[in-house]
Amino acid sequence: MKITLSTLFIGLIAVAAALCWRLPRLDAKPMHGDEANQAVRAGILMDEGEYHYDPTDHHGPALYFAALPFCRATAKTFAETTEWNFRLVPVTFSVITLLLMLGLQNRREGPLFLNPVGLLAALLFTACSPAMVYYSRFFIQETMLVTFLTGMLLCGLRWSESENAKSRYGWAAGLGAFAGLAAASKETVVLSFAAAALAGLAAFGWRRIREHLGWRDLAWVAAAAALTGILLFSSFGTHFRGVYDALFSTVSAYLHRATAVPEHQHPWHFYLTTLFYFRYGRGPVWGEWFFIAPALCAFALSFWRGSGFPERWLLTVRFIGFYTIALTVIYSCIPYKTPWCGLSFLHGYLMLAAVTVGLFARAAARIFCHGRRTWGTAIMLFTVGWAAHWVYSQCRQSYRACFQYAADPRNPYVYAHTGTDAMNLVAAIETAAKRAQGADTPIAVAAPPSDIWPLPWYLRAYRNVGYWNRIEEVPAEFNPVVVVAAADQGDLAESRFGKGKQCNFYGIRPGTLLNLFIPE
Repeated sequence: MKITLSTLFIGLIAVAAALCWRLPRLDAKPMHGDEANQAVRAGILMDEGEYHYDPTDHHGPALYFAALPFCRATAKTFAETTEWNFRLVPVTFSVITLLLMLGLQNRREGPLFLNPVGLLAALLFTACSPAMVYYSRFFIQETMLVTFLTGMLLCGLRWSESENAKSRYGWAAGLGAFAGLAAASKETVVLSFAAAALAGLAAFGWRRIREHLGWRDLAWVAAAAALTGILLFSSFGTHFRGVYDALFSTVSAYLHRATAVPEHQHPWHFYLTTLFYFRYGRGPVWGEWFFIAPALCAFALSFWRGSGFPERWLLTVRFIGFYTIALTVIYSCIPYKTPWCGLSFLHGYLMLAAVTVGLFARAAARIFCHGRRTWGTAIMLFTVGWAAHWVYSQCRQSYRACFQYAADPRNPYVYAHTGTDAMNLVAAIETAAKRAQGADTPIAVAAPPSDIWPLPWYLRAYRNVGYWNRIEEVPAEFNPVVVVAAADQGDLAESRFGKGKQCNFYGIRPGTLLNLFIPE
């Protein structure tokens, strides 16, 4: 695979654009409960050197192991880490996604982008997409998952065009390694695998697949995927139970979650309204609806056999179109929905839309070369202006999402997010602790596990914190100086530990209140 200077220059532009939105003020937004949960798990790995895969929660091990070098770079213990240590992980993987996409265009016509214009459009669309940008600043698995799925696409396409066995097996092994990394990132990757299988059958047909896919290729894919997955799920050979759980214990847990968690059940159009057109009350309009039509145009063109385009390119576009639509339908049919899951298929729409931009640029260049320079120039200017307007709209929304409405429910990407009032709660605890025993101040948190996050993250530097489900479970001898209790346990908390303390209510997130008792 050769990367030309023009391709490298395009990559630098896209990476610079991506970092402009992803790096500033990474620590300004409150930690989401899911982010805090993941960070605490990574902190255990950092401090104790152990990680055991949990088949019922927390997702795969890839994110935690990836976070270690970012944490070790500036901190010796979990208590010394900051939001920057953890949020730089998805930022980095979002940049890796862009770098992998560079391999989707070369000097020949293919494998996906026919010219540098289409490649630049794809990179800028991905770099500036408000959904992609917002969740690239989130310490969760989705950005990493998009990276590994992009790596699978790149290796799969390069494998299909390789002409010698050594190259084929190398790309097949890369495909397997990325598949193993994707599986070790998040269990929902099986939906992407299923969509890819359906898309492969629909785009290429069983006969073509059987003729081109050899047993040795499959062996390289399977071996690389198995080796990568075993290394990560076994915590590099220290906990082989994790491999068993990944294979046999996750299915029932996630089938239950997909249908039996009412607070995350949403109608079928949830992703479509969140990602493509959203407005809350009189708030601003959000969405990337303007990519749908050009994406579908590229998909429709892939069925035009008399178009004169290379057959391999048509099949590639057709495959990505089938994959994107299939994955959209699969995720929409599952009752359990969270907005960040839509990144996997949103990336498909962005790439297909960029294919259309490249087609317009290609047509303009050909018209220009055939002597019709006025028309060629007009079409090229229209294409560039058209794409630039899309990028500008994305940039405006990214700014709003990350800096103006970072934790505001009028932002479609804000989902069960920690409210700003939670930071007042944390500040009050810190003030009380400074007046008491500092980091050794006894702090009791009595609330259901789902209500306390992200408090364990914000209390990570305190050495004497206890967590209980109910206030009556807190031992009297613990004698807490600071008490945090669920809203419905305030009276009991006051009767047991409220003497000489003042009480205030704080909203941890929309619909969730906590009582705080601190010395007067």
